Amino acid sequence: MQTAARWATVVVRSLICAVILFEVGCGQGQSGPREYSKEEAQAQIDEALKKFPVAPPDTPEQIREKVAKVEETLPKVYELLEEAEQDPKKIDEVVDLSMSLLTQVPDHREAKVAYGRAQLASFYAKEATDENGKMLDQHHMGVAIRSASLEMDRLQKNHADLSEEEVQLCQEIYFNRARMEGLYHFEPGEFNTTIGKLMSSGFNDAERLKAEPRFEYFFTDPKTAPVLEAAIAEIEGSQKEVPESDPSKDQGASQPE
Repeated sequence: MQTAARWATVVVRSLICAVILFEVGCGQGQSGPREYSKEEAQAQIDEALKKFPVAPPDTPEQIREKVAKVEETLPKVYELLEEAEQDPKKIDEVVDLSMSLLTQVPDHREAKVAYGRAQLASFYAKEATDENGKMLDQHHMGVAIRSASLEMDRLQKNHADLSEEEVQLCQEIYFNRARMEGLYHFEPGEFNTTIGKLMSSGFNDAERLKAEPRFEYFFTDPKTAPVLEAAIAEIEGSQKEVPESDPSKDQGASQPE
């Protein structure tokens, strides 16, 4: 399993290198244009990396302790999720707790599922509207569903044997990720990609695609309409009833003497 300390350090080091290369390329901080040699750029990168050495991987015992702590805490996530249904103010606490589990053990399967459920619940909570129909927290709604979608991508990449419950979670998250795009209409590619993920996860509710109010625009946009229509056609085509066979032609049917 990927351990949190090493994972976090690698991310920080990568960001530092990217910033240095960007500044070197742009000559930031200089009064005029200046050419940087490869040696100078590498020297700056080496200096930065010395400040953030890669943390040693956890020992097997440390990994076992973290996994045990995650599994001990998972029931609390679901307990808070139930409480948040009655008190939406608790949803941020659920998200923070589920995220802390992934930080400890990023590849923990059950932690990914719990995090996906927490962020989906957060999406629904942020989607609530006031008396004038205005969404209360559209920004964090987007953050929640995009974060959930990314974690489901990783779940499917790491595990080919998803349970029915996990598949349904992926479908619900991808469907709502597509709904989120219905608020903006800025990136048709994002919508198309999400519909593709939805279909790849085995989604088979054509009527839900047709009836979703936020998809109305996408049925009229030439960049997205073919994708939606193809998805509906695929579902409906797979659900057509197979004509009953002629009993007389069935294998094992009695023949006249």
